[in-house]
Amino acid sequence: MVYQDWANRGQLITISFITADGIEAGKTKIKVRNVEVGKVESVQLNYPDNNVLTKVRIEPEAEALLQENTKFWVVRPRVGAGGVSGLGTLLSGAYIEMSPGDKGKQPKQYTGLEEPPVTSATEPGLRLELISDNAHSLSVGDTVLYRGFPVGRIERVNFDAMARQAIYGVFIKAPYDQLVSEDSRFWNMSGINLNLSANGVNVQTGTLDTLFTGGITFDVLDGERRGETARDGDRFRLYSDFNSVKERPYAFYNEYLLLFDQSVRGLVAGAPVEFRGVRIGTVEHISFQISEITEDTDPRIPVIIRLEPGRLGFKDEAKILNDARKKLNYWVEKGMRASLKSGNLITGSLFVDLDLYPDSAKASVTTLENYPVIPTVSGGFAQIENKLIAVLNKIEQLKIEPAIEELTTTLQSSHAAINQLNKTLAQIEQLTKNKNTQSLPKELKATLAEVKNAAKGLSPDSRLYIEMNSSLISLQKTLRQLQPVLKTIDEKPNALIFDAQKGPDLIPGGKHEN
Repeated sequence: MVYQDWANRGQLITISFITADGIEAGKTKIKVRNVEVGKVESVQLNYPDNNVLTKVRIEPEAEALLQENTKFWVVRPRVGAGGVSGLGTLLSGAYIEMSPGDKGKQPKQYTGLEEPPVTSATEPGLRLELISDNAHSLSVGDTVLYRGFPVGRIERVNFDAMARQAIYGVFIKAPYDQLVSEDSRFWNMSGINLNLSANGVNVQTGTLDTLFTGGITFDVLDGERRGETARDGDRFRLYSDFNSVKERPYAFYNEYLLLFDQSVRGLVAGAPVEFRGVRIGTVEHISFQISEITEDTDPRIPVIIRLEPGRLGFKDEAKILNDARKKLNYWVEKGMRASLKSGNLITGSLFVDLDLYPDSAKASVTTLENYPVIPTVSGGFAQIENKLIAVLNKIEQLKIEPAIEELTTTLQSSHAAINQLNKTLAQIEQLTKNKNTQSLPKELKATLAEVKNAAKGLSPDSRLYIEMNSSLISLQKTLRQLQPVLKTIDEKPNALIFDAQKGPDLIPGGKHEN
């Protein structure tokens, strides 16, 4: 009987709690899903560790439930944002609830939870961590939404004092855990988000639950690819609202330092950093904490920006940052420079523009107080102002006075020529107004008519033309007949007075003497 009693006593474990409120030795029971599996045997104050050690006897049939991830907490009446719980313990008294584990080796001592866990350790799903630079109105048990549908809960809320970040542990239950990818974005949906702009009034709210208690929602932004499915333990950034997600949707980035020798009035934190109109980063802040440029000899204004490789199609992960830094160094050597440009002429807001300037002096990325420094050039109105000043300086260096004197002399000569031209035009006008000059066209017209009639009388068909032609023919015959006489007179001028010598008679067929 003694052996049987000893063998059936079960395993004795130790659970530490911050306080022993509601726990009594020999009375407080251990339950799993409202089934009793053990009892508290003793409660002892552990002053060095500032907690309470509770000895609990677990029955033999429940020893298999004691694993590394087994959870214990005290069930008592609670009133919280999630509602009222534990009212049944008002009459029966508080008890310790045990959530069975499913993996790991049993520890020597368990640490009891001060708040009931939102989900069971054995429930299938996905557990993630969300980090935020600012605390939000979120607490354990708040809802996690996907497009308005509840798919999970916040399990824990911690604050990392070293990193100065709030850490939220969330659980996405199966099968909705397949909706979370490596490119998902998480943002706060607590209360009402009111946005008043030129496009009107935009009001965004979650469910009635998140309206009063708070909640988180997630999704993949439009136009972005859906990456691989997330895994247990993955970390995501938690944004304050959806506008912050659109403005700063990427968690990994490289920081750079820009030094401007012009006014940065109108440039504020959060302003975009663009490359030929495409946003690739954000202005972090304008800092004067750079010790090497606080001297009076260097009046340049330091501006810290961050470039996000995810905006260029790369994966939003830490391992891509080094490759992105090398590519930027390459483009700076090819002439990439940063400048300030006007984003709105009415408000005077500025943004940082990155572009290629092939004619700029060769430069490379340097380092100043652990910040890579991107070379800058004057841009916008400052660049126009510099060009205008350069043009004015060139004009000032020109010898204008001799040119003005020569121009004055030329103008005087031109003035004299114009006066002479005016006199000539006046004389021509007087000539045209003279009656004799006006009658010349009529006389010239009559003369042309007479010439025309005379020309008609000399046509081949006219009588005058025929008679003249006959006379010319007769004259040609007479001239041909006079040619021998003229020849004789030319040879012997006295032939007209004395008879010419007669030659011998010619006897046909006979001989003759000279």
